[in-house]
Amino acid sequence: MQAPEAIGLFEKTVEKHLSLKPEQIRCENEGEYIVLRGEDTELYVDIWQPKESSQWQYFNRENIAGVFQIVAPVCHYPEDEHLAMFMEELAHLNFHLFSACFIANAEQKIISIQYKRVLDGLNETEIIEPLEAVGYYAENLREYLAEKYHVKKVQ
Repeated sequence: MQAPEAIGLFEKTVEKHLSLKPEQIRCENEGEYIVLRGEDTELYVDIWQPKESSQWQYFNRENIAGVFQIVAPVCHYPEDEHLAMFMEELAHLNFHLFSACFIANAEQKIISIQYKRVLDGLNETEIIEPLEAVGYYAENLREYLAEKYHVKKVQ
């Protein structure tokens, strides 16, 4: 599936399942969206077609895969003395998550929850399920991590 087809499918799917009009969630660049969950959880959705093969594309590098990604910022890094234990807990929590995983942005010192897949085979379920999962985990684990590690939530 190519990016324009995936964009059309995404917009149709969120309108059907979440009652969100595409113009409500579109960002400036094509294939970029912000979907709000609750009062303060933002899900950043990106649909794009890379121009060059990536070292991370483990399959058929001659056929460059398009990407569907959802990222929800959760919190800032804790104080340095708690960082190792915090990161270990995130790795443990990753074991339990469905259609999502924690990611760390060391440059900005922000923890997010992410879902990423290739566009081939993308369908309504592969759009809605990860949107629900990433949003649910970001909302709930933000509170848990803030209480346990006194981290500043990303809002």
